[in-house]
Amino acid sequence: MKSFVLSILAGFLISLSFPNFFIPFVYIGGFFILLYAVYKAISLKESILYSLLTGFSFTVFSFYWIVFAISHYGDVNLLVSVLLFALFGISFSLFQFVPFGIFLHITKKHRYSIFLAPFVWVILEFLREHFPFSGFPWNLMGYTLSYINPVAQITSITGIYGLSFLAVFFAVSFFILFHRKNLIPAVACIALFTGIYLWGNHRINSYTDTGTARNIAVIQGNIKEDVKLDNNKRLEVINKYLHLIQTASKYSVDLIILPESAIPVYPLYQEEDVYRLYFFDRLKKYKKPVLSGFDNVYYKNGRLILHNSVFLYDENNRLVDTYNKMKLVPFGEYVPFPFGIFRSLFPYLEGYDFVPGKEKKVIRFKEFKIVPLICFEAIFPDFVSEFAKKGNLIVNVTNDAWFGRTSAPLQHFEMARVRAVETGKYLIRAANTGISAVINPVGEIKSSLKLFEDGIILEKVYLNSKATFWAEHHYKIKLLFIILFIILSVFILRKEERNENNNTRGGGHTGKSDEKRFR
Repeated sequence: MKSFVLSILAGFLISLSFPNFFIPFVYIGGFFILLYAVYKAISLKESILYSLLTGFSFTVFSFYWIVFAISHYGDVNLLVSVLLFALFGISFSLFQFVPFGIFLHITKKHRYSIFLAPFVWVILEFLREHFPFSGFPWNLMGYTLSYINPVAQITSITGIYGLSFLAVFFAVSFFILFHRKNLIPAVACIALFTGIYLWGNHRINSYTDTGTARNIAVIQGNIKEDVKLDNNKRLEVINKYLHLIQTASKYSVDLIILPESAIPVYPLYQEEDVYRLYFFDRLKKYKKPVLSGFDNVYYKNGRLILHNSVFLYDENNRLVDTYNKMKLVPFGEYVPFPFGIFRSLFPYLEGYDFVPGKEKKVIRFKEFKIVPLICFEAIFPDFVSEFAKKGNLIVNVTNDAWFGRTSAPLQHFEMARVRAVETGKYLIRAANTGISAVINPVGEIKSSLKLFEDGIILEKVYLNSKATFWAEHHYKIKLLFIILFIILSVFILRKEERNENNNTRGGGHTGKSDEKRFR
């Protein structure tokens, strides 16, 4: 019973180092408990159970907002929401924490194998870019350190995965310090952290903007989700955005940016819509280019198609280009196979799945080469890095109103902020209810609007086509992690074999003494 309680505490402590808590280094205590429990476990079954409980506890405290979103706004029964969330928690634990715990258990007889743990954790995070379904790399362990912006600069070389490695390496090192009374790894950690911090601080202080300067306006409409979902309030929403666009257009701005699905009309829908005519008729008066998210509905070969899209209109109200979201939210924008039989549990989808876009399309307008990221897409390190190489400005439009005042908007914002550092591009974030911001290529927030306030950000950005080391070589960096893991594994195994052979030749017996050493 004590181990069960400690495992739950471990997950809770790990979650405290993520937004909106961001309590520095508390996650180390959580990992310490997990490592201690697994190393004390007699059977593999016990190690799996401790890992599962830790992962499930972490899920509850880090992702509780899922229940709020699908029950409060998704119209899913609260009990069903909790049951679905429990299934998600178990699945998440089985995907990340349990394989980690299994590795620790089966290798714990090797004294130095614990140094492989950061590699294993990071490799499991690699998989989360693509699995389950279209991937879910939310709350990677690196975000427990990313808020220390000088340290976050390492992501320009290693991506967020370098920070994840560092975070788990810290935890392992301090476990060795207190459990094995070995000071060397902890000292090495502190030295490494200090070196990265000093280098990162220098990188921030020496940064200067380069490229073509342009003035932008970011509009945060602050439309509550129940208002957005109410067809009777479409005119109210449209008028609020028109008012904000009109205000922004009075300034010398080169582009006005609105959030995801900001305007409740379908630009390409064939049937007449008085609301669409009303919006675009008034928009043309302001003579400013506007980029906005829309639910994009149209018929193709007699089939109704639904995309989550970004449209850019020039100052004469002519459509420049559009981008369709590629990374859709499972159970939020579509029901993945083979769960279609449970579609009735998700009434907010109204029987229709969004269709993913087919290409990473940069929206080109004058000097702008915009990399459009819609909501969920900003959390994918590889996807964004590959996409960002094509453009000179990242624009992330999102609607986090689904999450209310939970920790989700803060978590989502931090992940987007790190994408700016990883790619070396200005990142503009337009969020319906916040957090909207302009972030420079070293992760500094130039301007922002808080949660649940409406307003306009007026800011200068610099269009920069340069790619960071990570953006240019991210697949090679990931491959390097895997190669280092293999090399280090072979080295540790051979070292253990030599030690065993030496003990055998020397007539030594490593029974109880080794048992005590490893535990």
